[in-house]
Amino acid sequence: MNLDIVLTPVQQEAANSLLYNLAVSPVTVLSGAAGAGKTTILRTVHAIRGGVFLGAQQFMNVRQAQGPAAIEETFFRMIEDAIQGYDLVLVDDLSLVTNAASGGGQGRVHLLDAALTAILAEARVMGRRLIFVVEEEIPWPIRRRAHIVPVADLAD
Repeated sequence: MNLDIVLTPVQQEAANSLLYNLAVSPVTVLSGAAGAGKTTILRTVHAIRGGVFLGAQQFMNVRQAQGPAAIEETFFRMIEDAIQGYDLVLVDDLSLVTNAASGGGQGRVHLLDAALTAILAEARVMGRRLIFVVEEEIPWPIRRRAHIVPVADLAD
C-alpha cells in the first residue's frame, strides 16, 4: 500500500468523508471543480481501501478493444467487469462519459442513464461499493442513490 500521496487539509477532509461514506452507502460521488485534487483523493482512498481504479486510460483501452461500440456500452462493460472481481470500484472522471453522451443528444443521455441504472442495480445485488468522480453535473441515476462528497476548489 503506497501512501506517499500528500493531501491538503481540504483534500484530507474529502478523503475521510469518502471513507466514512463507504461504510454507510453503496454509492458515493466525489464532486468538485477541475484542479481540486479529486483524482489525488481517489488514489488515496484506493491505496487505503483497495479495489480497482478505473480512469480515462482504462476506458480508452476497453473502447479500443471493443471497436466502435457506443461510449455508454463501453463504459457499462468496463464497470460490469470490475464489479465482478472487486468489492470496491473507483471510477475517475465520470464527466468524460457524461460529456460525450450529452454531445450526442437526449437519446445518448438516456442510454447512459439506462447503463448507469443497470450498473447500480447489479452492484447493489452483488454487495459492491462504487465511488464516482464528477466535475460538473451528476447523472440522475447516481444522484438519487449516492452520498455526495464535495471537494472545495484549491483556490478557495
